[in-house]
Amino acid sequence: MDSIAEYIKEERDVLYLRGLDKGEEKIIASLLTKLNYSLDQIADMAGVSVDFVKSVKQKLTDKK
Repeated sequence: MDSIAEYIKEERDVLYLRGLDKGEEKIIASLLTKLNYSLDQIADMAGVSVDFVKSVKQKLTDKK
C-alpha cells in the first residue's frame, strides 16, 4: 500500500496549513497577553509577519 504522503505535500495542503495558522495564533495570543513586547518583536520571535500579529491582536480585542 502506498503512503498518502507521496501524493499530498504538507506545504500545499489547505487543512494542514489552517492547523498551522491556529497554532501560530495561539502562540501570538499568548505573547501578546503575557509579555510586554512590541508587535515587531513578537513577529520576529514567532517568525510571522507584523500584519499577522496585528490580526491576532484585533481578534483578541474583538473577543473582549
